Amino acid sequence: MSSSLQEQQQQALDEFRKQRQALVDARKEIRAISVTARSRDGVVEVTVGHDGAPSGLRFPNNKFKEMTGQALAASVLEAMTASRAQMTSRAMAVIQAAGGTAPTGLDGGVLDRVDLDRLLDGGSLEEVLKPRRPGGDSRG
Repeated sequence: MSSSLQEQQQQALDEFRKQRQALVDARKEIRAISVTARSRDGVVEVTVGHDGAPSGLRFPNNKFKEMTGQALAASVLEAMTASRAQMTSRAMAVIQAAGGTAPTGLDGGVLDRVDLDRLLDGGSLEEVLKPRRPGGDSRG
């Protein structure tokens, strides 16, 4: 192999390692995200983690006692939706800052098969491209 080709190959490998590390760091940062949002009426605060799952629910005042169940449920859902939207926005900003791209709808190509966690954890190409089980984690 020519020296020039080896240099180009090494540069590409170095860039890949740099980008991979940036994404590993971004994943750690995303996993630490926790967002709290309040409903517009101020009745409910919902906290969600990086996965969008609620980790906290708080009623900062006693207004909920005067509400119907339907109105309270609407306030809870509003606060949960707002906190998830903020979490998603923050996670996308972290990914973009790391030089990645925000998730989009893919057309069934090879990227649909990539197990990003395995890639970032140093998995082999075979592990990274191993078919995922529908509806679950592929590491089982």
